[in-house]
Amino acid sequence: MWTRRKIITAVATACLISFVLAMLCFVYAASILVVETIPKQSDVGLVLAGDFSRALYASDLYHQGFIAKIWLSKPERERALRQLDAVGVPFPRQEDISRAVLLRKEVPDDRIEMFGREVVSTIEEARAVAELLEQRPEVHSLLLITSRFHVRRAEAIFRMVLRAHPYIDIHAVGTPYDGFIVDQWWKDRDSARQVVLETAKLLLFWVNTDF
Repeated sequence: MWTRRKIITAVATACLISFVLAMLCFVYAASILVVETIPKQSDVGLVLAGDFSRALYASDLYHQGFIAKIWLSKPERERALRQLDAVGVPFPRQEDISRAVLLRKEVPDDRIEMFGREVVSTIEEARAVAELLEQRPEVHSLLLITSRFHVRRAEAIFRMVLRAHPYIDIHAVGTPYDGFIVDQWWKDRDSARQVVLETAKLLLFWVNTDF
């Protein structure tokens, strides 16, 4: 028979265990997100929208012979930049900056191609690639180039969207230039923001694949 003392002890123990588990999840959140993968030779390297360090890494992979062509995602214009457009203040689009990075890193212009239009998420990028693949039967392998914390979700999304193309080999890598801090991520503002956002996006992807 449970006594009052035993109940209090059990509840206290459960709370302590929950607290320890929560602290472990907090401390190792970045380690859980980050996936370090080795590049794989592919027909096309897809530079997903986001950090310009992804384009920097794409140029490395091109010169190292891992990819023969580079496709750049065309993301939706951010609200603040649309406001600049409205008043006539010039500011380059994200894909144009990524293209400039590739050209400066001596990737030939004819090896670079844009895909998508005003995409707002990774799943929209994957759908845009699915449409493009219908016109490119010569493409049999894709190397997704993104940030290290985004590798797991990006690869899962592309595999899901491109399941109608089983002949396409999909592999994702994270740029070593992303500046993401794994150890003590909570002390770095950018890393902390990415941990919170990517964890939420990963959870939403599991419950709603259209996110």
